[in-house]
Amino acid sequence: MSLKEVDLKFKYRSDADSIHSDFYEKCLEKSVQYDRAVGYFTSGSLGLISRGLEEFLAKDGMIRMIANPYLTREDVEAIRFGYKAKSDVISQSILREFELCETSIREDSLNMLAWLIYQGKLEMKIAFTQNDSLYHEKFGLFYDEDGNRVAFSGSANETVGGMKNNFEKIDVFWRENDLERIEDMQNDFSNLWANQTNGLSVIDIPNIVKDEILSYKKEGGVMAAPKPVLKPRPYQQEAIDAVISNNWHGILEMATGTGKTITSLLISNEFFKEKGRIFLVIIVPFTHLIGQWEENCQEAGYEQFTYCFGTKKKWMNKLQADVRDFNLGLVKKQVVITTYRTASSDEFNHFMERVRGKSFLIADECHYFGVRSLRENKMGSLEAKIGLSATPDRWWDEEGTKYIEDFFGPTVYEYDMKMAIQNGALTEYIYHPVVVDLTEDEIGRYEKLTKRLIHLLSDKKANKEEISEVNRKRSLIISKADDKKQVLFRTFDQKVREEVSHTLVYCAPGEVEIITSNLSRLGYRVHRFDSQVPLEERKKILDAFDNGTIQVLVAIKCLDEGVDVPSTKTAYFLASTSNPREFVQRRGRILRKYPNKNLAEIYDYVVLPANTSDQMFKSIAAKELPRFAEFSRYAINNFNARETVGSELRPHSLEYLMDKLPWEVYNEFKKMEVDQ
Repeated sequence: MSLKEVDLKFKYRSDADSIHSDFYEKCLEKSVQYDRAVGYFTSGSLGLISRGLEEFLAKDGMIRMIANPYLTREDVEAIRFGYKAKSDVISQSILREFELCETSIREDSLNMLAWLIYQGKLEMKIAFTQNDSLYHEKFGLFYDEDGNRVAFSGSANETVGGMKNNFEKIDVFWRENDLERIEDMQNDFSNLWANQTNGLSVIDIPNIVKDEILSYKKEGGVMAAPKPVLKPRPYQQEAIDAVISNNWHGILEMATGTGKTITSLLISNEFFKEKGRIFLVIIVPFTHLIGQWEENCQEAGYEQFTYCFGTKKKWMNKLQADVRDFNLGLVKKQVVITTYRTASSDEFNHFMERVRGKSFLIADECHYFGVRSLRENKMGSLEAKIGLSATPDRWWDEEGTKYIEDFFGPTVYEYDMKMAIQNGALTEYIYHPVVVDLTEDEIGRYEKLTKRLIHLLSDKKANKEEISEVNRKRSLIISKADDKKQVLFRTFDQKVREEVSHTLVYCAPGEVEIITSNLSRLGYRVHRFDSQVPLEERKKILDAFDNGTIQVLVAIKCLDEGVDVPSTKTAYFLASTSNPREFVQRRGRILRKYPNKNLAEIYDYVVLPANTSDQMFKSIAAKELPRFAEFSRYAINNFNARETVGSELRPHSLEYLMDKLPWEVYNEFKKMEVDQ
């Protein structure tokens, strides 16, 4: 690892270079020491060079920084007239200059700065002139393990603006004929560090400033900003190759939890390498997923983002400018993240139609792409298009399914649950089917609705909406069966309270409150996680769940919407629709890998009513058991699970239902419709 390996230029200028990535990062990766004298420094600049910092810190690299406190006119007057001591004014000015803003905190640069200082990897000193003018020089030196040096000077400050946003220029010195300049800069820095420069005072960073910075140090001892370079797993590489072979088109049908997001971004990186530029459009189902995608995009090396959701006036002008700048060749990488709702708007499609070449579309949970409002979209001209979904086919929507395949192309890569578990991409699991009953009242209401449904289906003039409503009410009786809750409460009452952790309970709409309050009454630290929980509170709740402060989360559908809860070890399914997308995705989220998680457990409440007619029993069993068939087939206790349910089915000679998978049942229904 030598600075001699870096392909350097004698100057870097913003019209042709990205100073932070083309110069700073590359030199940091090869260095063990970085000395910097600069007019201004802010914590945000560390985030920009985090890739270079990763390898730099792995070699016990050391940074020495001399920076200037920015003194306002009021500061200077306070010193001149003796209102405040000079040291106090300087301390306050430094604190004021740290970027204590939403962006800085989100990028975790303050945490990184705090840990660098705490671990002794960053030493900072403050330079100020003795006549209260500005200390404004800017130069620096990199040193590698072999003593090679690279020096530079120029207009760039050690700030986000100086390294990335502003138009800057630096001159670089590393050749043999540059040795005199390099030596001169090294001597200047040594004199500064030793406070031996005429007209300047150089002091250690004041304790009040150091204490303030260290207050942003997060627990754990690991700096969050330096991140490893993304490398595909073998199966992800297969997916990448499949999309490239299909001319940058296709659907990735990968089990939930196997890294579809990262795989798609790795494909986009390959597209960028080949094309030299990329206008990346990402469509997500829900607004709260935008932040997750942004974080993953940053890991993949993307930096410029536009978010299109909510009121149009918030994003239209920005998107218009982004498309214009990309078409003019002013931008190499641009990311636009939007929702399916916004992606169906005329305004969004107006701008998508105007993107010229080198464009790439990723549709997360692409089964949503089949909705009617998107059928007339203007994104067909985007150069590359991939859809992501564990279950891309639309339930009871053949037309929508065909449209998705026509738009993205066929499924080019499949990675199912069985393969993911066998290869260790997902956690193994135990499946516990819990057989529950219906009350007499529930049976009576179900039978009444069934008779109504039979009558409607035999009436050719029947209202389809009424048929749908009757079906919905019947399903709710199963979902909200009172025996499910009673069995759940008895189960938790028998547990040792402090041994319960990382547990999810999925329930029917309208039942979050009763389940949450009852589990709390039993002595558990429990929290609801539904649409009533504000978006800004959700991360705090999930963090508390991860660290065990919250033992149990009670959810309806929020956790189906792409929210990651990989720490989950146990889940109770009190309610699920017949749509496999819902329960397959829930299972996938529970099986995500997590430190010290070797096994997951799923408790599935299956309604098989005892005191009913054979016809009603079969009707309900036929709806409940496709989920059982799907869950039991990959469970490590498959035999025991089948024995539990099989004992309930034998008296009715319905054991064969245990092998009827959801899509097989679906196709049988479709065939019956055709035959009729």
